[in-house]
Amino acid sequence: MPLPEHEFSRFFRADDIAPLECLDAFYRQQVFAPHFHEEYVVNALLAGAQAYRHRGGNHIAGVGALVLMNPGEVHTGECAHQQGWAYRGFYPSAQLIGRLAAEISGQSGVTPYFRETVVVDPPLAARLNQLHQVLRDSRDTLQRETALYAVFSQVVLRHMQIAERPLRPWPQAVERARQLLADCVADNLSLATLAQAVGLSPWQLNRQFSRHLGLPPVAWRNQLRVVRARRMLADGRSPASTALELGFADQPHLTRVFRHALGITPAAYQRSVRG
Repeated sequence: MPLPEHEFSRFFRADDIAPLECLDAFYRQQVFAPHFHEEYVVNALLAGAQAYRHRGGNHIAGVGALVLMNPGEVHTGECAHQQGWAYRGFYPSAQLIGRLAAEISGQSGVTPYFRETVVVDPPLAARLNQLHQVLRDSRDTLQRETALYAVFSQVVLRHMQIAERPLRPWPQAVERARQLLADCVADNLSLATLAQAVGLSPWQLNRQFSRHLGLPPVAWRNQLRVVRARRMLADGRSPASTALELGFADQPHLTRVFRHALGITPAAYQRSVRG
């Protein structure tokens, strides 16, 4: 990615879905004195390279690497590339990571712990970058929660040596969740609300739903919205009113989802079916 001219650091929080702080940053001259965080640290390097001291050793992380730290671990930070370093940072609470590790492993007393501080994992770094954008830009609660649990479950499984227990099938719970989504397709339902209604954790519901129906809840809901949008457009409803009634953020949001599903815009579809 092209590096900006000036340094910046932009923080935001995603506390509406989880105790989590996020950072988008680029530094060239910044030097961090020894410090620690009360939360876990999960940083995805996007450009340049960062050097830091941690656990008595010196480390360098470049593009495609993850910088991982446990709560309370003292570290420094500075540039290791002539053009600086850019990264997307996540600071999930110990409560969030502990709960997710317990749900994945089925062991309430499990202690999630990063053993390595620099791991080269470009696919997961790319997914973290995408997650950061979703958490920052989307107001769709189900989309944000689904993305958060999907990506951070991979962080836990791949880099905390947490083993996933075999999932017991819960087809009845999935069917109840599916029906709730169908009945409230225009509502901004959260994954937590759906999970509580069917007696599963958010992570369990996301996994079970995908296993039984082939799509995570947010993708299934979007497909149903497209199905219903087709009927409304064929009946002569405008794309704008269709988007509003089905719970899309706006008409461009409907257009993106509709085109992704059918390869055509709502307006072009309407012209085609109505002549």
